[in-house]
Amino acid sequence: MSSDYDRVRTGIEFMTAYVSGDELLTEYLGERRREDPAVTETLLDGTAALCAALLQTLARTTRRSEHEILQELARGTHRREQRSGD
Repeated sequence: MSSDYDRVRTGIEFMTAYVSGDELLTEYLGERRREDPAVTETLLDGTAALCAALLQTLARTTRRSEHEILQELARGTHRREQRSGD
């Protein structure tokens, strides 16, 4: 079992590659798959751990519940999609 630190660090690595663009993401995923062909579960777990840590931090700093923040994210995403579809 990986520690929370290791899980979050994996999520940070994956999301760093994601926000760095398709080329770097593809390179990162290829490298990770060469190391471990079953890396998908590890990356999903790390990304979930990172999201949970960010959500908890945001809830503490805004003094809002995690559920409220998730609902706001869902509504905001829906509104952006509706506007981009127009």
